[in-house]
Amino acid sequence: MTTHELARSADYIVQHEYEHARVTAADGRHASLGEFYGDPAVALIDDHEQWCAVAGEGLVICRLEQGFGQCAEYYRQPGEVRWITDLRQTGAFALEWRGEDGVWHSLAFEAAVSGYAPRR
Repeated sequence: MTTHELARSADYIVQHEYEHARVTAADGRHASLGEFYGDPAVALIDDHEQWCAVAGEGLVICRLEQGFGQCAEYYRQPGEVRWITDLRQTGAFALEWRGEDGVWHSLAFEAAVSGYAPRR
């Protein structure tokens, strides 16, 4: 199988093989970021290496430090799926995503004990 790199930082790599994405730490730990309909399109790793995001059919955000591998999904439920083509970090726990229509949308989230949850 061919592995494609989506994002890299000093200590982490986000890759995918076909429709399956994963994150691998420099110390050998790895976690699944899930299956995507169609290959994942884009990923980013937080500037402080606290979380990563991978997108295409929706968005998955995953912890990198404490709680490594705990993930939350956004825009992936039937009737709510968004096709995401680009990501950019806008804050410690915030990003913007661009949909197929070229419009940028904001998403703020915060660390929670059980994973990441949308900020209310």
